[in-house]
Amino acid sequence: MSFEEIAKTFVRKDLPDSEVELVGEVPAEALAPYRNAALAHLAQEMEMPGFRKGHIPLEMVLKKVGEVGVLEEAVELCIQDLYGALSLAHNVDAVGRPDIRITNLPAGRQDLQPGNPVGITVRTAVYPEVVVPKDWKGLAEKFPLEAYTGDLPAGRQGSQTDPPPSAEDEAKARDYMARDKRRGKIIDALLEKTKVEVPNIFVESELEKIMVQMKEDITKFGLKFEDYLKQMQKTEAQVREEFRAQARKRAVLQLALNKLAEEEKIVADPAAVEVEIKHALEHLPAGRQVSPLSNEQLRIYIETVLRNEQVLKLLEGN
Repeated sequence: MSFEEIAKTFVRKDLPDSEVELVGEVPAEALAPYRNAALAHLAQEMEMPGFRKGHIPLEMVLKKVGEVGVLEEAVELCIQDLYGALSLAHNVDAVGRPDIRITNLPAGRQDLQPGNPVGITVRTAVYPEVVVPKDWKGLAEKFPLEAYTGDLPAGRQGSQTDPPPSAEDEAKARDYMARDKRRGKIIDALLEKTKVEVPNIFVESELEKIMVQMKEDITKFGLKFEDYLKQMQKTEAQVREEFRAQARKRAVLQLALNKLAEEEKIVADPAAVEVEIKHALEHLPAGRQVSPLSNEQLRIYIETVLRNEQVLKLLEGN
């Protein structure tokens, strides 16, 4: 059977939080060609006293991991090739790495003879359907710009050793705070009316960004994150959980902005992207190199930030 034919035999089940489960069987004859590759891969990764890594005899590898261990590795390799067919057959717009589990093993002899299929369950997050309010362009009208009369953040007033800011600087700072406060109200109104089931992988991604920024901020104050946790009498897991609601809000906002950018056909200006990439690379720590993958991630990040800003300005009526 071809991968396309195998994929069609799987059954799709939609789960909460934009997850999908695909359940089916892979015929033994489809797995058999992957057995030798699986055994060779295990041999490359295994460490054993008396042998250099990558030079362990295959029969010793098989004895150590067993036929089931080789089968599991073969399934992993097979799914890498089958996964594309599964996604197409069941219209799965997957995000992140799928969770693949063997639900049953061949009966009798463990030599993957025809007639002994392997049960497979594949669970993955999918890009969710995002429904934004139809009147989103009118949200800005509900929130007129109001003068900011509160205290300015320390970073916008100067420090005790710096001269006090001029009247012009203070006016600019108050204008910035007023516009920032209005933007926050518009965003909250948008999120209140946006409907989406957020995949947990998106929340975890935003949560990781929050934690990285938090650790960097703590380091700037001359503290170690471990010492900060001791002072707060909290574990890192507890701190992460405290920020989970904020991370979810950020994930919903990004999904909503993506949807609006798609509807309005908004993309980041290529020239501006190149300028920002050059600026970022010029400010890397001395001696640090950027891999092609990291460079591409940097480009995606900058494109997203610039595109988000264009969408937010549109939300604000600009």
